[in-house]
Amino acid sequence: MTQDWTENRIIDKIKEIIHSTFGLDISAEPDTAPITSFGLDSMGMLDVIMSMEDTLGQKLKNIDLPKEPTLRDVAQMVVRNLQGSAAG
Repeated sequence: MTQDWTENRIIDKIKEIIHSTFGLDISAEPDTAPITSFGLDSMGMLDVIMSMEDTLGQKLKNIDLPKEPTLRDVAQMVVRNLQGSAAG
């Protein structure tokens, strides 16, 4: 049973996680906005990543992100991990 996790679907899920975890409604924010502009620091981002792992049902092994990642950067990182696990 393979979920179709597109980049846009992942971004929507990240926005949901940020809303449910931190009470921040960022649904109208652009995908290119830096995560720090929502008030999240690296520890907050780690919470988001761990929640995404729970949603996916798998560990993200390579979580390399730029210094100030955007929602799109995080989604692309998740896609790379999913593609890597499918290839492996």
